[in-house]
Amino acid sequence: MEEEGPRKGGHMEGREGAPDSPYLTDNLKDYPVELNLLYENSTKRSCAAGEMIYIQSEASRPEFYLIEEGRVKIALLSKDGSERTVIIQERNTLFGYAAAFDGHPHFHTATALEPTELRVVPIATFLALNDRHPRLSAVIIAAFARVTRMLILQIENDSFMDARRRVAHMLCKLASEVGQTTPRGILIAKKVTQEDLGNLTGLSRVSVSLALNHFEEQDLLRKKRNMIEIFNVEKLRTVAGLS
Repeated sequence: MEEEGPRKGGHMEGREGAPDSPYLTDNLKDYPVELNLLYENSTKRSCAAGEMIYIQSEASRPEFYLIEEGRVKIALLSKDGSERTVIIQERNTLFGYAAAFDGHPHFHTATALEPTELRVVPIATFLALNDRHPRLSAVIIAAFARVTRMLILQIENDSFMDARRRVAHMLCKLASEVGQTTPRGILIAKKVTQEDLGNLTGLSRVSVSLALNHFEEQDLLRKKRNMIEIFNVEKLRTVAGLS
């Protein structure tokens, strides 16, 4: 195995998002020693933008993945080809561990959104390490707990929110997670298309467009080239039921 640590001077830069944030970054900050063990006892895999790392329903392999650099989209695909983005994972997060441990086929698809560097951790390696470093199991438990909490909150949002509230809720989360202050408000500093918002909220593109147009008419935000600038975060939070 390669003995190379993480890039950019360590794992623990950045911050963990809100419990239901669609972005998952550095969620293992309480386990720096264990995270380094995974880096030191794994192999590299480079993925091109758009490359599928694994596909929903295909047989799993006895390995899981740690993102060193880049972004990975975790999505559910329906039989008619429609897609629901569940989460977008960034560096120092794990994925693929559920199917790796239980041996069942993957229940979602993982796709690199940009050039991405992964660390591949074989289950056999992980179990051998865990015999000597029992706290490693807490890393997997923490990853499960974080994603489970996020999924339950997403189900709650889908069950009890109308379209405008869902869109407002997602925009507030994105503003909190990746927002940049501007003279007029907050710019969501990631490219977010209406299709992206639809995938993240479980809404059709038409429903998202109608909600955004309504917010724009109310002077709550402005759409520009797949980016959104929010002018009145507090009012948007009220629409979302967050205040």
